Amino acid sequence: MDWTPAPRRSSAMRREQNLALVGAVVSGAVIATGVLLLLVARVNPDAGARVRGALLDVVTPVWAVVRAPFDGVGRAIAWGGSYVAAVDRNRALTTELATARADLQKAAGDQLALAQLKKLMKVRQPGRTTLVTARIVAATSGSVVRTAMIAAGTRDGVGIGLPVIAAEGLIGRTIEAGNHSTRVLLLADPASRIPVVVQRTGQAGLAIGNNRPTLELRDRVGPETPLRAGDRLVTSGDGGVFPPGVPVGTIIAAGTEPPLIRPAATPMGTGFVNIEAAWLPLPAEPVVVSPNVPVPIEARQSQGAKPTASTGAQ
Repeated sequence: MDWTPAPRRSSAMRREQNLALVGAVVSGAVIATGVLLLLVARVNPDAGARVRGALLDVVTPVWAVVRAPFDGVGRAIAWGGSYVAAVDRNRALTTELATARADLQKAAGDQLALAQLKKLMKVRQPGRTTLVTARIVAATSGSVVRTAMIAAGTRDGVGIGLPVIAAEGLIGRTIEAGNHSTRVLLLADPASRIPVVVQRTGQAGLAIGNNRPTLELRDRVGPETPLRAGDRLVTSGDGGVFPPGVPVGTIIAAGTEPPLIRPAATPMGTGFVNIEAAWLPLPAEPVVVSPNVPVPIEARQSQGAKPTASTGAQ
């Protein structure tokens, strides 16, 4: 017989065999635990729930410790990406700020020159007069008409056809006035027509309601400059009702026809609004009285004319 001793295993081989044995034991334990939990859950659901809760209490701290290094690496990577993005954003904002400062200095010079020219030429401009500040108490969004109610009426000096302006921009115009309340036609109503101008391009047009949250820009005139998303629209003052320079909205879809506008202000959640007098109301047409035509006494009194009578009147 050959009594030659077997060659001894190397330490690396023994380590691999031990790891394989430990892995098999752990895998078997996990599988056995899963099968046991499944059987317990099928036989006694309440006991299975308690066992799962106990295992969860044991595993959660261990899992938190295991994943802590990975979470730290993830946070470091996220911090590095945020830092790089912040640097690029800071450079872009610095450039934008320098451009804005240059534009502001130029605008300040132009404004001073304009004020001097107006003073030199004695230009007269109508002013804005606030009649009353009131709260919006209701707003309707029907299928045809979009209106709002404000808590002010004729006793407060409110009439028909007056602009209603919120802190963010134009709300609409008054269409009905009672003693203590007034109905306002909102910008989104299809009957709303607001003369506007695009601040960047100088194009004039009409902001028209379409019974939707957005408005439409129609009848544009002026420079043939393409619109861009973000262009701001303000009232132009045409028509004499709305004062110029009141924010109306912002272009959100410049590529569509007609371009779409997001209103600057909405009645929902606005709170208080100003009802102003018409910026430049049309003068009343004088009544021409013919001396040979009978004139009612009320008309003669309103015009301050002397009573005249026809030769054939009794």
